[in-house]
Amino acid sequence: MLCALAGHACLQKVDENAAKGDPKALQTPALDTPPIELPGGGTTQNSCDLTNAQARAIVRTYCARCHGGQAPGEDKGDPPFDFVLDLERLTTTRWESMLFVTPGDPDSSRVYLRMANDEMPPMPLGGTDQPPRPSISEISVLYAWIKSCVSP
Repeated sequence: MLCALAGHACLQKVDENAAKGDPKALQTPALDTPPIELPGGGTTQNSCDLTNAQARAIVRTYCARCHGGQAPGEDKGDPPFDFVLDLERLTTTRWESMLFVTPGDPDSSRVYLRMANDEMPPMPLGGTDQPPRPSISEISVLYAWIKSCVSP
C-alpha cells in the first residue's frame, strides 16, 4: 500500500555496497547547483559567499556608524568598541564571558543578541524618531551567517 502512495520512491535501486561498508557508498554525488549571483556582480557556488556579503551589508548599515572604527566617534557602546567590521576581532574579543560573534552559535554572540533583542541600534535619548531597525529577515541572515558561515 505504501509503495502505491509513494510512487517511484519504492522502485529506487538499492545500493548493494552500502550494506557491505564500502567507503565509496558513503560519498554523496555532487549536486548540480546553479550559480548564485552576488550583490556586486559575479557568481559563486558557495552559499556562504552570498550570506557573508549580506551580513557585511547589514552590519555596515546598522552598526558601523557607531562601531565601525573608520571615522572619529565610531567607538561607542558599553564597552566602547570600534571593530564591528573586523571579523577576526569580533570572533576573538569577549565582553564579560561572551564573544561578540561566537562561530556556530548565534545565541552566544553579543552582536546577534543585541540586534535580535531589539537593543541595537538604540533608540535616541529623549527623541521620538525611530532609528532604522533591521528587519526580521536581516536578523535571520545574521543568525544563518554566524551559525553556518563564520569560521573560528
